[in-house]
Parts: sequence; structure tokens; C-alpha cells
Amino acid sequence: MALAKYPVKSLAKALKLLDALGKSGTGASIATLSADLKIGKSTVHRLLATLREFDLVWFDPETSTYALGTRILRWSDLLARQNLVIRHGLPILKGLVEASHETANLAILEGTEIIFVARFESSHRLRMSDQVGGRNPAHCTSLGKALLSTLSEHEFQALYKGVESLKQMTPNSITSTDKLWAHLQKVREEGVAYDFEENVPGGVCLGTLVRNFTGKAVAAMSVSMPTQRLRGDILITLKEHLLVAANQLSSELGFLGAKTATAEPPQRSTSARAPKPAAVQG
Repeated sequence: MALAKYPVKSLAKALKLLDALGKSGTGASIATLSADLKIGKSTVHRLLATLREFDLVWFDPETSTYALGTRILRWSDLLARQNLVIRHGLPILKGLVEASHETANLAILEGTEIIFVARFESSHRLRMSDQVGGRNPAHCTSLGKALLSTLSEHEFQALYKGVESLKQMTPNSITSTDKLWAHLQKVREEGVAYDFEENVPGGVCLGTLVRNFTGKAVAAMSVSMPTQRLRGDILITLKEHLLVAANQLSSELGFLGAKTATAEPPQRSTSARAPKPAAVQG
């Protein structure tokens, strides 16, 4: 492991604390951590207090010991999902772009936002573009609405608890949680979510779920395009290509319930003009 040229000592100590807690099994006290890491007790106490604020460590008042917190578990889940989804998803996204000639995306849900984890861009000069790692509100994107549609009413209400109105990205954005919940029922029935200039003016996007071997929705896949190319039966064609690609990725992740595709699956191209990936495989 390469050493940082200008290490932040307090951060390095905090990371050592987390590593020690991960190895402790049943947790560790301040005294034990101080002795094992050769860090003063007062410093250990301050670092642990800060880590507790971010749910990175948990304190057991009965035993006065510390253990890893729930945020570590969430990060672990995100890492596992991202790695598998990206590794298997990139070649499928490439095939989807070659079949649809539009930009293809993969995203996961974190709270009330989506995070783009992989994408291949259309070869058109005029195209929709978001950065990998970028975030968008879930309620006004096809990717987010597809993922939100998997929530129970209780989970949905808990997620948006205390939210009086949703952020209006464009005049077409849904701004009421009641309207969003009603809309999600239609998404669940159709299996595809649409974004008609709800997130970005001039942008159209349709998305659907990607599931793993347990049937859990671990990501969403979408195709996005500018409204200028929205004509004829293009949405029907894009929907067919999208469902084929999403089902293919779900199958590669072990999902046995993927529906039989009605269109030819996207094939990997050997063309020299193949689109470039916008994500690094993990």
C-alpha cells in the first residue's frame, strides 16, 4: 500500500480505530484500544465520539465497549452491489447503446437520491450526459422511480417522513409525496418508469429494475435521449431494448425470474467506433 505524502494524522488514527474494532469480534473498550494502538485514552475517546456521530461506531453502555456502526454495514452493501453490477453491467450497457443508439445508465438508490455507477454514452453529438458518481433526486428520474417502486408503503413513508414537498427540478417534476406514491403504483404495474423532462429540460429517460439472485432490486438501468429525437414508435423500441438488457444483467446476477425477451439481445460490437465506458470496473 502506497503511503500518503502528507498524511492527516487524526484521520489515520481514526482509521486504525475502525480497523481494530473490526478485528475485535465482540467490541473493545477505550482502555484496550489505547493500549493496543498506543494512542492516548483522551484521543481515543475524542475520535470515537466523532465516529459515533456518523454511525461509524456503536457504543454499548452495559459493557462500555465500542463496535463498528451501521454505516459500515451500509457501505459494505453498496460496495458489493456496485462491484457486481458494474463488472457485469458495463458490457451489457455497451450493447444497449449499440442497439438503441442512445445513452445507457446504471444507478443505485441511496436514501432519496440515485447514484450513477456506470454509463455508456451515445455516439450522437447531441446526447444526455451525467457523470458517474453523480446524484439526482430519485422522484424525478426514471432510474429513481423504478427503484422507489419496490418499496412498501411503510418503507416509502419512512423514507420521505417529514418531507412536505419534493424538489421541483423542472415544471414537470412531481412535487407531492402522495402523487409520487400513486405514480409508483403505475410504475410497478408496467415494470418501466418514464421521465419526460422531469429532471432536465429537454431530456427523456426510461428505466427499469435490475435484480440479483434473491430477487432484490439492486440497481436500475435506463436509456436517455433528448426530446428532439422523440418521434414515432421510438419509445416502444427503446423499451424493448432496455428490457432485454436489464433482464440479461439480472440473469448474470443470478435472478431466475427474468422474463423472456421479445427482441434480440444486444450484441457486443467489434466496431472501432464503440462508445467509451464512463466507469472504472471495481
